[in-house]
Amino acid sequence: MKSSDPKITLDSPELNLVLAHWCEIRGNRLMPFWDDIRPATIKAALPIVWSYRYHSEMDEFLGGFAGDKIQRLLGGTIKNVQFRQLHDEEPHFFTRAKRVMFEPAVFCGRGLLFRKRERQCYGERIILPFLCGTGSTGGIIGATDFRFSLLYKSEQEIRGELEQWSGLTTPANAPLFQPPENWGRTTRVSVKTP
Repeated sequence: MKSSDPKITLDSPELNLVLAHWCEIRGNRLMPFWDDIRPATIKAALPIVWSYRYHSEMDEFLGGFAGDKIQRLLGGTIKNVQFRQLHDEEPHFFTRAKRVMFEPAVFCGRGLLFRKRERQCYGERIILPFLCGTGSTGGIIGATDFRFSLLYKSEQEIRGELEQWSGLTTPANAPLFQPPENWGRTTRVSVKTP
């Protein structure tokens, strides 16, 4: 682990796998590019992985990839679905996603993650930022390791998610912008060092 890696403690082996891969492909940049992600490396976690890309003109995240377990949880694919529409019962999710992307930071939550279809969803989640091909902030990728509790009827609902944040910094002497390996085939980019 490098000193610039996020200081996050995770219990889930699948979330640890996603975080380790993200740190590896991040290298000495502030965050990795979407094209750097290698699904085969996080194969064991893919059923619980999801992503959203940010659309600045709409000020909205649009759904991208969702693993099998996430699709079952949400009732289908999230491809091009607006984040706030999908998570309308949990408006703080959008604020959290924007903080991860623009601060930038890494988020980990554990406990009661959310309610869906009259069920309470418990577990642990991680949210990580990524860059798009132009070098601007592109969106978020995350994973949610969850289980459901009893259906809640009239009994008191248990609430609460323990949040853990880790701000990101660029390692010393790192380039301000480092394109993905395949970038140079189509575009020329100059790299500035501080």
